[in-house]
Amino acid sequence: MSELQAFGEGLSPEMRALAQALRDLFAGLEVSERRYAARRSYDSSTVSRYLSGQRLPPWEFALNLLNDVAETRGTVPTPETTEMLRALHNAALRAGKSPTHRVQLLQAQLAVADEDARRAAQRERWLEDTLRDREHRVRELQLQIGGLRAESDVDADRARLIAEIRQLKEELEETREAHRQAEERCERLERQLAEAEMRAGPASELVAAGLVPPGTQNVFNGHVYVNSPDRWAINEAYAGSLTVRFAVLYKEKNDQVVHNGLAIDERTVVVPRTWTVDDGVDRLLVSWDGERENFVSARVLEYGDAPFNLVALRLRDPLPGDAPSFHLGSQPPPATRLLVNGFAHEDVYSCLLEVKGQSGPWLRVEGELVRGLNGAPAFHVGTGELIGLVGPRLKNEGSKAHLIPAGALLDFESLDLRTAT
Repeated sequence: MSELQAFGEGLSPEMRALAQALRDLFAGLEVSERRYAARRSYDSSTVSRYLSGQRLPPWEFALNLLNDVAETRGTVPTPETTEMLRALHNAALRAGKSPTHRVQLLQAQLAVADEDARRAAQRERWLEDTLRDREHRVRELQLQIGGLRAESDVDADRARLIAEIRQLKEELEETREAHRQAEERCERLERQLAEAEMRAGPASELVAAGLVPPGTQNVFNGHVYVNSPDRWAINEAYAGSLTVRFAVLYKEKNDQVVHNGLAIDERTVVVPRTWTVDDGVDRLLVSWDGERENFVSARVLEYGDAPFNLVALRLRDPLPGDAPSFHLGSQPPPATRLLVNGFAHEDVYSCLLEVKGQSGPWLRVEGELVRGLNGAPAFHVGTGELIGLVGPRLKNEGSKAHLIPAGALLDFESLDLRTAT
């Protein structure tokens, strides 16, 4: 087994304490750094830096090492040992000055808050079930009064159960409040984490810190970008290049309904369904740049499923220019900012939206919304990924709307979007 690299100069006391704890654990494995790295699919030089204090490891590395040592010894880590190691790791994170340390600290805090919320939710469900059972038993005792059992015995049991019910209700209220506070803490940490990730610097630094997988990059519009604290990974020109203007023309009517849609390629677009078979639809028209004379006719390629009611259209003639590429994003945390650049009435209109949460399958967003943006694609300002399409605005809430998640596009069998995820 090779010698561990000596501690370098200038280590903070917190970092040295964590590194020493990791070295003490590693000694229990009785293997080399290279062998352990191969066992866990780590880079051996990264393991060396973690154990020498040159780099702060993610919590997962420390926890995996603790579990691996316990497995070697035929034991399991005690809660006290795990908490001691976590305290050393958090102290090193707080002492670190790098933005990536801030990200790691918030990730660790969010994991703890999530665990607290899950425990509170489980306790809440148990208390509710127990309370229902005790109330049911009280009702049964009520029916036994005047029966075979002595009334005094029934009254004693009933009094005991009523006291237990009172205690259960008090504990249930306390647990519900603890659950609510834990959920609020999770939401607050999610917002702080989203902001910290935006400031954490280039993707190469996040990869080096173990926060994202190697090779992570944002690809869109034929170019490769990485996150930067002073530059978005998306701009209005790119968002507009994927936004189409969609119109429904009705037979024998001088009427049309105009919405926005997403260009999948130069011959295929996805738009919200705003008509039915009996509406007397004459033509479905699509324009890339919003000019009325550039509209081309389209036919329905495939209908999407409820509740989003999207429609894939095939254009008679291709739209001008090369269709830009895009990636589908997963559901972002609250406070994530999105960019929209679509057609509102007759004008091009761009705005920022903020993710507020989720309502069933929909995402809730709020921002500079105006009438006519329905169907416009919304892109993550930090990654350039497509997050969804603007859905209906909430009633009497002009600045709030539902967002159709990008994952709904994967339901279209006629579209090959798996490579866009």
